[in-house]
Amino acid sequence: MMSNRQRVSSRYKPFFIVVTLSFIAIAGLGTLRFNASRMEHRLRSMERSIERYTAEKAELRRTLSSLTSPIRIHSYSREQLGMVVARPEIVHVQSAAGVASTAPTETQRGWNMLAFFGFTVN
Repeated sequence: MMSNRQRVSSRYKPFFIVVTLSFIAIAGLGTLRFNASRMEHRLRSMERSIERYTAEKAELRRTLSSLTSPIRIHSYSREQLGMVVARPEIVHVQSAAGVASTAPTETQRGWNMLAFFGFTVN
């Protein structure tokens, strides 16, 4: 014969198993929810970073475009560097006595275009 204690424990054994499995399932679901929440937070943070970097990239492109425009380069070189437009009909020759200006001859004027490639005309 079974004692009362054995009957009670055998009757509640499935109940304890169900409670234990339920607790494990609830703990597992809680862990999954926590991880999902953490990943959602990281994803939103990355999306904000992407938006910020996209805006910064657009601003840098605008800045680069303005810095590389020919009008901007010309005005900067004229105002900040003191550059002037070259006049090809006047040649400045540096000598020991100082600077002398002479107009080039017709032959020299044509050959001056070769100075761009490193050739010199005497």
